[in-house]
Amino acid sequence: MKNLLILILLFSFSYGKKDFYYSFINSSNEQISQERKQAITDGFDIIENAKRLAKEGKVDEAYTQINDFKNKNKIKLLESDIYVLYSELSLRKKSKKYILDAAKELESAINSSKIREDQLPKAYMLLVDLKLQSNKTTEAQYFAEIIINNFNDEVTKAYGKIHLAKVYKYQYKYDKAIRILYEVLTKTTDILVATIVADELFDVYIADNKYDEAYDLISKVLKKNIDYYANDSYLALEKVDKLIKAKMPEFAVEILKELLKKAQKKEAIEDFKYKLANTYMLMYEGTPKYLLLAKDLYEDILNEFPEGMYVDKAKMYIDEIFMREGKIDPATIANKYLNSESMQQKVLLQELLLEKRDKKYQTILRKKRVYSKISNEIAKRFGYDSMSAIFDVVNIEMIKQYLEEGKCSELTEVLKTSRRETLQKLIEDNDTKYKFFQCMVEEPYERAYLMAKDAFNRSRDGQIYLYLEQIAYKLGLLEEALSYSAKVEMVNEQEILSKEFLYRFLIINALNEPTSMQRFYAYAQNNKNYIEENKDNPLIIDFYYQYYLYLLSQDKKDEAYDILLKLYNKQKQIKARVYSPFVELELAKYEKDKNNLAKALEYLLEGVDTNRKIKPNDLARAYYEIIKSYETFGNNEKKAEFVLKCKEIKDATDSLYKKMCDEM
Repeated sequence: MKNLLILILLFSFSYGKKDFYYSFINSSNEQISQERKQAITDGFDIIENAKRLAKEGKVDEAYTQINDFKNKNKIKLLESDIYVLYSELSLRKKSKKYILDAAKELESAINSSKIREDQLPKAYMLLVDLKLQSNKTTEAQYFAEIIINNFNDEVTKAYGKIHLAKVYKYQYKYDKAIRILYEVLTKTTDILVATIVADELFDVYIADNKYDEAYDLISKVLKKNIDYYANDSYLALEKVDKLIKAKMPEFAVEILKELLKKAQKKEAIEDFKYKLANTYMLMYEGTPKYLLLAKDLYEDILNEFPEGMYVDKAKMYIDEIFMREGKIDPATIANKYLNSESMQQKVLLQELLLEKRDKKYQTILRKKRVYSKISNEIAKRFGYDSMSAIFDVVNIEMIKQYLEEGKCSELTEVLKTSRRETLQKLIEDNDTKYKFFQCMVEEPYERAYLMAKDAFNRSRDGQIYLYLEQIAYKLGLLEEALSYSAKVEMVNEQEILSKEFLYRFLIINALNEPTSMQRFYAYAQNNKNYIEENKDNPLIIDFYYQYYLYLLSQDKKDEAYDILLKLYNKQKQIKARVYSPFVELELAKYEKDKNNLAKALEYLLEGVDTNRKIKPNDLARAYYEIIKSYETFGNNEKKAEFVLKCKEIKDATDSLYKKMCDEM
């Protein structure tokens, strides 16, 4: 047994020297036969060939070779290498059946001492990976800890810790995985170990949604040891797929370029050029830059490999690029590739983007059901995250157009079918948010209000708070409106406070809380400049009326008279006699007190000479005052005319003035 171990170790360290095979001896110190030596040599050739195929990415072919050889092999000397490679290839097959079979065979091989001592660490590492892929994390952790605890050299222990970190990643214990990997990274001086650690750390970061950290890490790895990937096509292309999925195609390009530099076989060169071209297509960002790089590679494939495996696809993608450049009409492409679902979807998307360019937004919305069938993968190829993102852009551009044109009613209709993300972008866009809020004040829409409320809950923008206050008031959300009024006051910008003055009045008045109303009037008394600054706002009419009554209650007659005159003039100015004939009756009373009887009568007649409907009781009072004025002037004819009018009033219930008219 001792001699056999020596033989195995000698063979392990000296494999590749042909003349060494002739010195093989067996456990009886007898030289191995020529036939036996040839069988060993042939066996290792099969193993090495399978390894080479695997590195070239031909996993299925490599697996078939090593699996067939495993099943017919009779040479114990080769068992360890066979089981290790068989397990590695089973992992690369990414099929649960192969993985379960390999895990079972490898564990049995370890337990039955079929694995050489120098290959035990690697066997355990593969077993950890196989167990993880079988969702047996507890067993995987057990084998990872065996590597850490049962082997003395630091490199092997480092690999054990890397595999323990893999276990934690599968268990979603990302912090633990990161901590272990960082510990290995700071202690190791082995460039390969450091690269493998970084590779695993990248996967953990992506799983933990730490894309910035992953981005920074992969950029450093590729600068220091890109050969780790470039020397193994399978590893490289697997990393390329991960980078593309993580939306980091620029690093995938670096790896593919390096693979191209090292590639010697024609089929590999064609394969890498095709994958590089496809990656460029995914990097489209609205300019022709990457499309042209991809087109050059597709044309290389046509010129260099006219009988190659990617010729038809290269031709199709060149046509796609021409279509996107506007050199071929989408309808032509649609007719040329009737049997290609992906090309039909690309044609549809190109049509949509052309309609978007031409601002045919209504056409897009009308055809939305058809366009919605385009896959998100096609959308990504055109530089968008998804079809929803494209419709968001269309909606935003359409909404911006409506905002520019002041079409608030049309805007509200569009908002009703817009996604939350669309509204969020509008609300947070500095170029549109104020116009957006102005439209919302004009045409309140509760869903948009609720989103804006969430987005600006902690804002320090007094104007935004004022808009939210106005919208909340119009939606009948009085308590919320009042809370925004408090926020406007907190920001304490005089110009905004002046604009907000009348809205605060409307809100408090609508809440009908006398104490709050008294506080507001005190606020108005202390900020009379706000009253003057709002004199051109039609909303001032209601304020003038209520404020007049308040001033009378405070026995401030001169100030009240001044406000009454402003109310009278504002009603005439905007032709909105909201409080007629009350205003005219009050002004007539002031004129009578000054013995200006003619002016008083003028006010009274003006009060009833309106196109608006006046309440019967108010009309009866106005007519009675007119009757008494004509009586004073001795104009019995006019007096009789208004007595008749007063008697003809209907529904003047419990009116003392109507009764007095009736008794005349």
